[in-house]
Amino acid sequence: MIFSRHTAFYSLFFAALFLAGFVRPLAAQMPGESILRSYERIFIRSSLNTKVNVLSDAANDEAAAEFYGPLCELALRFVMENAPFFREDPDMISITIIAARGIGRHRYSPAADTLWQAFLRFPDKVIRDEILAVLPLLDISALAGKINSFLAEQNQRYSSAQDVDYEILSALFGLLKKVGNDSSYPVLFASSMIYSGDLEMEAIQAINNIPGDFFTFCMGVILRNPPAEKLHAFKLFTANQRSTAEEKGILAEAALEAALAVPGDRSEIRELAERSMDIIRGTERVRALPQVLKYYNQSLAAFRANPSRKQPLLKAISCLASLKSADAAQPLALQLGLYNSRFGFAQGAEMEVILALIKALGQLGYKASFDALNYASILPYPEEIVQAARSALENLRW
Repeated sequence: MIFSRHTAFYSLFFAALFLAGFVRPLAAQMPGESILRSYERIFIRSSLNTKVNVLSDAANDEAAAEFYGPLCELALRFVMENAPFFREDPDMISITIIAARGIGRHRYSPAADTLWQAFLRFPDKVIRDEILAVLPLLDISALAGKINSFLAEQNQRYSSAQDVDYEILSALFGLLKKVGNDSSYPVLFASSMIYSGDLEMEAIQAINNIPGDFFTFCMGVILRNPPAEKLHAFKLFTANQRSTAEEKGILAEAALEAALAVPGDRSEIRELAERSMDIIRGTERVRALPQVLKYYNQSLAAFRANPSRKQPLLKAISCLASLKSADAAQPLALQLGLYNSRFGFAQGAEMEVILALIKALGQLGYKASFDALNYASILPYPEEIVQAARSALENLRW
């Protein structure tokens, strides 16, 4: 009993000295024992509130650069192992925060996975904010898949009308902007569709910063996904500064074909087709001529049924003119010939179409258009159309 009382007395005495800063763990270093091992031993044997002081004292050690990162990782593992018992304990929270900051301060990247596990284990916002502030300081390339999964869970929560932390979402986008890869495209793409404002822009910035094959990803979306996603992928890719003109042209060709294959009259599909036509015209992608001709025929039929729908037809005519092919000139000359044959019946919007046909044929310059253009130049069309026909005749190549 006396021995027990003495033991308790000396334990309290040395603990008090340690807390006062008079006894340092290094002083208790055993022969042949490393500094890290010494601190780990004392940390493990210390009481919960004393562990905080062990970490704080070790941080000021002149040799801290040699061991502090691994010591902090040990502290994090201790916290996670005992989380069920002390999850909301102030000392446990302090240990977690001090350890996270220490890992960041010493750029101890081997602890990145342990930090992420702690992030998942503790929903406490203070702890999560600390960890998210530290992770960008480390090499976290191996965490990309885990970050993708967590972000996907947050997207699902948001889509299910559950609460999400917007600051954490922003931090996740920042992490993926740094270490994301091809596997990050799906979750970032989904994020850019479901969020708005700054979060949408941050998701897009992360997409644009990832050095992966975004072209292949977008092509897959355009070929297989629903209309709204097709359009969104097309917008993202064509707005990406790293996308080449050749890639945009190939994607536009595929997008136009996909749009033409969708039955009905959906606004997303109309916009996808029109944007595709703009890219095809701008890149002068002749290989897309079959799709453009099909779009032209559909637009012409829609215009005949409803003259108010002239813009898609005018866009198709302009696109055909840019492709510089005899196969593009033939249907345009045929349609101008039809208007000439029924002169006197054309009015309103049809006059705009006739003018567009003439200008397109002049731009293409194929001599097979001579008869239609010559006839238009002598018919009593409005002066603007007559002059356009004469100019187009001068541009024909013989």
